[in-house]
Amino acid sequence: MLVLLPQHKKRELAEQEDVEEAVRLMTELNVLGTAFGKLPHVHALTDVTGFGLLGHLIEVCEGSGVSAVLHYERVPLIRNLQTYISKFIYPDNTMRNWQSYEKKVSNIGSESLLTLCDPQTSGGLLVCVDPEFQQVFESAFNLKPIGELTDKNSDTVVAIK
Repeated sequence: MLVLLPQHKKRELAEQEDVEEAVRLMTELNVLGTAFGKLPHVHALTDVTGFGLLGHLIEVCEGSGVSAVLHYERVPLIRNLQTYISKFIYPDNTMRNWQSYEKKVSNIGSESLLTLCDPQTSGGLLVCVDPEFQQVFESAFNLKPIGELTDKNSDTVVAIK
């Protein structure tokens, strides 16, 4: 789950219910990481933190010599996110992240830039699963894929809507 809220609590800009939802999501996600890490068909696992989803996905791809297709509409986003994006409320280091890997990705728009480069700590989990076990994994944990790894090409990550 990508979240753009907690640091704005101190500026009194986030609605209390949105902050509570963000905290709930951030505190329950890492429990799944323990279960995922024990599965032999999980080849890579990382929590999405300071480098955002794009940064962590790029690291996985570069370390494995592959590229990725990311289906942006499948990326789970916290509710009411559009309210904050429309007010240009996003973490300061979002743009620093973007500048460090913008040449490695394609098809990023204004909203996806803010959400995929989000440097919040304790974000969601990025899990790479052996394709032979994908359906079993997705069914067991009631998850849907947000993308797939591909052979290496000129863009490390291609986002599609």
